[in-house]
Amino acid sequence: MKKIILILVMSIGLYAGTLSSGGSSLGTSKAFSKSNVSLGILLGSSSIGTQNYTVAGVSINYFIIDDLSVGLGYESWFNGNPSIQKLTLESTYYIPASEEVRPYIGGLYRRVLISGLPDVNAYGYRAGVAFIKDNILVSVGMVQEKYETQGNLSSDTQSYAEIVFGIGF
Repeated sequence: MKKIILILVMSIGLYAGTLSSGGSSLGTSKAFSKSNVSLGILLGSSSIGTQNYTVAGVSINYFIIDDLSVGLGYESWFNGNPSIQKLTLESTYYIPASEEVRPYIGGLYRRVLISGLPDVNAYGYRAGVAFIKDNILVSVGMVQEKYETQGNLSSDTQSYAEIVFGIGF
């Protein structure tokens, strides 16, 4: 198979604060506060060689302390052959730069399940900037993954852009 190229990944997130965060605004004091939860829906497309995939997934993140979240995610790649599933463990730190702008950096571990082939482990990082205004969050960043083995892939690294739209409640 040829190099994986993720064309575009867009996530729609729902950010739910705990009762202690007081209100529904995504303001800096609330969006990245300890005990807050975010739920995400992933929609996008990707290609591997001549195979084009539709990518869909879900994720949940929990802020263990202010500005630091840990999360789990699941992706399914379908409409191509072979089918692919990804399980992700991740952690992201949002740097408290200002009320409306938060640079972020994070690490991730992925288990990639490819039908008919051995599973593959991937490790990586993400970096970008989150913008917050009232109940709206938009973040733009890059993700880079390194695969443990090259047995199933022609390249051992993959880089792609990520865009997240969030709505607070």
